[in-house]
Amino acid sequence: MEKRTDYALFSDGVKSAFGDGEDLVRMDFDVAGRSASVFFVDGVIDKELCELNIFAPLKALAELEYPYVDTINAVTRPTTPIKVDCSPEKAAQTVADGDIVVVIDGGEGAFVFSERKYQIRGIQEPPVSNVLRGPREGFVEDFKANCVMIRRRLRTPKLRFLNFKVGRLTNTVVSVAYISSVADKRIVDEICRRIKSIDIDGVVESSYVAAFLEDGGQSLFDRVGTSEKPDIVAAKLLEGRVAVIVDGSPVVLTLPFIFLEHLQASEDYYVKSLRATLIRMIRIAALLIAVLLPAAYVALQEFQYQMFPLKFLVTIMNSVYGIPLSPMFEMLLVLLIFEILSEASVRMPRYVGMALSVVGAIVLGETAVKAGLLSTPTILIISVSTIGLYCVPDEANTGSVLRLAFVTVAGLLGLFGVILGCMALTAYLVNLRSYGTSYLAPYAPSFSHDWNDAMFKAGVDELYERPYSIPNINRKRLKK
Repeated sequence: MEKRTDYALFSDGVKSAFGDGEDLVRMDFDVAGRSASVFFVDGVIDKELCELNIFAPLKALAELEYPYVDTINAVTRPTTPIKVDCSPEKAAQTVADGDIVVVIDGGEGAFVFSERKYQIRGIQEPPVSNVLRGPREGFVEDFKANCVMIRRRLRTPKLRFLNFKVGRLTNTVVSVAYISSVADKRIVDEICRRIKSIDIDGVVESSYVAAFLEDGGQSLFDRVGTSEKPDIVAAKLLEGRVAVIVDGSPVVLTLPFIFLEHLQASEDYYVKSLRATLIRMIRIAALLIAVLLPAAYVALQEFQYQMFPLKFLVTIMNSVYGIPLSPMFEMLLVLLIFEILSEASVRMPRYVGMALSVVGAIVLGETAVKAGLLSTPTILIISVSTIGLYCVPDEANTGSVLRLAFVTVAGLLGLFGVILGCMALTAYLVNLRSYGTSYLAPYAPSFSHDWNDAMFKAGVDELYERPYSIPNINRKRLKK
């Protein structure tokens, strides 16, 4: 039996779903003597293509036989095959997604066409992951463009994209990407299960999804990897990881994630292995200096000052003479000032932010020293610590919190407190997991096979197998 729709009911249902919204466009016309309406959101479709490929052929149609979909497919030339929505609610959601809905009196439903034309940001080098050598293009806010950039690097049918819609109001497209011949299917299934279980009003950025994908809830350390560059994501997919792409976000998530990835950069794989190893050692040293140097200075100055060399101790005593604050509160005050300056320079317009940094770092610091409020060694140590913090930009937020905590512990317990803090932090990191992978792998637990791409970097021609730290179903990477 032929199933025909009520034209007035369908059209009014789509219109009423948008209420008094003025961005919904409704156009009424006749198709082969039958009443028809087209619905779309203003500004998200290519009107010229729609008129040429859809509206003009339908208006010129002399005869329309049931089922309408076959006739419409024969005369129209859309860039994608048309679909049929069988309810006004579903048709309204389709219009909100950016597609075109055509309702014809007596048809078998609402006919859906896709002729989208969004205004998107051009592909550029990302602001954080800059490189001297290697690909420079970064992800953008358009979901399809990001998928294409990954597909260009992994030209294999084994690269799979599984799409979901998340958010009751935003209906954001979230895609899970993986290589079927490499990735562990259990991890893929678990990630898909968690994404499908998200019940939230809206998802406007990938960090919303990352909060639901972390093992064991929120943590001080990131357990979901992030990347702004398609070459990095492609390399991680080749190791057996899974990528999560969120429409509207230029940041792609990768899982499982380990701490060592913070110390790696894409440029490490484009330069000589000796240079890459040296740079990784510098990053590790910079991170340790950033977190521990202020705390060590406070502990030595307040409790174990006898450990300073005599000449250096005299210099410090001359510098801190007359300072009204204790070493701990002085260090915390300078840390607070630097955090305020950092936040202000980021939020202000670019050129104003540069001027603000100069004023804060030079004028404010020098004035505070001359006024006897702060000592020169404290400002110097915080400056070195802050520079070291941004050698590993992905850990800048966590490092800022940790150095505040370590300074407080050092001011109360001295070096003993700093050592206890390091032990507690290490124990905490050892217990973190990311989809069955230890956060401190390949050192805790030890995977000696993976040491050639950890703190030390072997050449690409020496990496015969994929990492044992990351679950995958195909270890072989390079044939000898």
